[in-house]
Amino acid sequence: MKASIPWRAKFNAFATHLLLSVVVFAAIIALTIWLWYPQPFFWIDGGLQITLLAAAIDIVAGPLLTLVVYRPRKPRLMMNLAVIAAIQAGALAWGVDALYSQRPVLAAYVGHKQNRIFPITEAQTQGGARSLEELRALSASRPPMVFIDLPEDDAEAARLLTSAISSVLRQTERFQRIDAERLARIVQASRTAKNYEVLAPEMAAAINRFVASNGGNADAFAFVPLVGRFGNSMLALSRTDGSLVGVAATELSLK
Repeated sequence: MKASIPWRAKFNAFATHLLLSVVVFAAIIALTIWLWYPQPFFWIDGGLQITLLAAAIDIVAGPLLTLVVYRPRKPRLMMNLAVIAAIQAGALAWGVDALYSQRPVLAAYVGHKQNRIFPITEAQTQGGARSLEELRALSASRPPMVFIDLPEDDAEAARLLTSAISSVLRQTERFQRIDAERLARIVQASRTAKNYEVLAPEMAAAINRFVASNGGNADAFAFVPLVGRFGNSMLALSRTDGSLVGVAATELSLK
């Protein structure tokens, strides 16, 4: 007579494995966000996307494999579970390594026709004229915020940005501290809710909500777009010292 499938035992093993996977994964991701991806970088610059890929194996595939192979008193059951655990550990290690290697180590402001902030990864700083430690010393923010000096000649600056902005983001010799003069240039080129009232009313509303919840004085903030690989955010910088006050809006564009 064919033995019945012990579904209750299987589902108990599945639920236990799923719970443990979720707890471990959540703890690691929370630590990762705190250390490497402060708001809003996790959402718009690869953190979320890498996390979803790792979670597909760590949280979904692992417990499902346990559901398939688990059977009380099954020969080599512990070996089967050990293989599943090894697969999960490998996926988790890959995810953490990918998160670390793709983390934003700097946030660089590009002026001229851009007037935006771009995340900079460690790989983008390698081979540059200045070390990452030297660049990080330019700012106390997380991640450090720098200003990319462009040629004073408008035509030369336009040519440099048109050729490939990714190249500009690697030219670490242009990275400078945001002093009073550079902050004034950021403030002058910053956005306001009025800039978005026609083309993007939802952005205008987000800026107005941020202002209302942060003292009500729009003149205290310089709103600057942050352009990530998977979305954009609107950062609110202090017009006094250039520090990050908060995030007015975040728009994801998964691609």
